[in-house]
Amino acid sequence: MTGLVPNARSHLIEASATLAISATAAKLKAAGLDVVSLGAGEPDFPTPEPIAQAGIEAIEQGNYRYTAAAGTPALRQAGTEWLKSAFGLEYDKSEVMVCAGAKAALHMGLTAIVEPGDAILLLAPYWVSYPTLVTLAGGTPIIVEANPGRSFVHDAETIEAAAKKHNAKGIIANFPNNPSGAVPSRDDVHALVDLCIRNDMWIVSDEIYSTLLYDDAQHVSPASIPGGRDRTITVAGFTKSHTLTGWRTSFMAAPKDIIDTAARLQSQVLGNPCTISQAAMLKACQQPMPEEHQRRMAAFTERRNFLVEELNKVPGISLATPRGSFYALIDIRPICETRKITDIEACTQILDQHYLALVPGSAFGIPGFVRASYAADMDSLKKAVERITAWASNS
Repeated sequence: MTGLVPNARSHLIEASATLAISATAAKLKAAGLDVVSLGAGEPDFPTPEPIAQAGIEAIEQGNYRYTAAAGTPALRQAGTEWLKSAFGLEYDKSEVMVCAGAKAALHMGLTAIVEPGDAILLLAPYWVSYPTLVTLAGGTPIIVEANPGRSFVHDAETIEAAAKKHNAKGIIANFPNNPSGAVPSRDDVHALVDLCIRNDMWIVSDEIYSTLLYDDAQHVSPASIPGGRDRTITVAGFTKSHTLTGWRTSFMAAPKDIIDTAARLQSQVLGNPCTISQAAMLKACQQPMPEEHQRRMAAFTERRNFLVEELNKVPGISLATPRGSFYALIDIRPICETRKITDIEACTQILDQHYLALVPGSAFGIPGFVRASYAADMDSLKKAVERITAWASNS
């Protein structure tokens, strides 16, 4: 046995909670058990045929060699045009790059702006990877406690108080939110940008769910607010809306010096985003599919409404109506308090006893809740409701 072991910093990094839950559920399924897994946020729809075909054609035509680290010029240009048409964001091609998924874009962006020890605010509930990504970049994640009473959207005063207390260098904003489905108003986004201007803070805006909206919800990017563009790193793309999860693509838009820096980082870490996936992403930019989007949103809306209606009938459980994304953040605090268990223990019970995989809210910085993805078929959701009801009914 040698004394050579992984370094101390590596022990600060935990495996993704959502992927770990999905892996456990997959093992149980492989053992022949009837497991319903609502852990991973991955649409059950296939990648649209024209987009998939573009990837196939790239292989057939020999388009599978290295590209520039920041992506092909054609895709970067298409990204600028998509960001303008979809969200009204004005960028030059030099201010947009292609990354290997939203997670890689967030990593490159944070690594480009964070100095050792910099405080970065995370608004709970936050996506499970944010604290780790900040830590990897050398920063210190600072959690701003969740505000369920305000529909999971923080008021500017609370954020600014945390920013001043910790001398924050930046903030990660994620709207529509994973795991809550929260969508802030334009006034809330404007207030966020204003406080970041006052406190000279970066905004890292994860907008990967920006086209998945319900009812009257509207997505407002911080980069679209006066004064926001020059301090915002925007991450967006088709991963969730077009089922490009495994294709690993995304756009990052930011001031040119940030993009130049992130591209240098990407050249050393990844080389370039997958060339075949870039061909598929280019097709997604060039060929809007409104009918397909409407079909998907109709299905997500039906599933969302079903969960809201049914789960709010269960004693001890409540679910606020999500306004975006495809997640249900289910409040089980009354049951946890009565049984003197944590949300982590609750998820373990629900999986072990009822074969339903959910993600504990603690992974998102909101104990006492559990997250269910409704990017799943109605049969699975009906089983899920039956199983969580059975768990809640156990005395």
